[in-house]
Amino acid sequence: MMIRHRVLKILLLVWIILWLSFTGRELFIKGNLHDYQMLMTRSLEEKRSYVTGDSLYELLTLCNERTPADVTYSIIGIEEGSLDKRRAAYYLYPRLESNVRPDIIIVYNKPGVKKAGYTFLAGLDDSRYVLRIVK
Repeated sequence: MMIRHRVLKILLLVWIILWLSFTGRELFIKGNLHDYQMLMTRSLEEKRSYVTGDSLYELLTLCNERTPADVTYSIIGIEEGSLDKRRAAYYLYPRLESNVRPDIIIVYNKPGVKKAGYTFLAGLDDSRYVLRIVK
């Protein structure tokens, strides 16, 4: 009975040491402590902006404010299959992405993009703006 009790204490101690080392590695060695501190002090909107990237989040927020929920969109300036593309799809839902004549074209970090049949709808600067289809 005594040996079993000692074995359980040793296993618990090993488990705690491993848990602390994995947590410490994530926070200190990988440099995530700064990110966690930043996220702890921000509001929900500020957290979303920090995680998504302030520049992209501003553009996605503008799109949500200025377009109806049933439009289709296409994004120029974000690589296909990238994490930013997935984040954009998440924040723009229920708007759906379409490559065939979308209702709006979202331009991100590509100044001077013009498409035939589209006109300027809204923008933040010369490289982040939204074009809408002319009907």
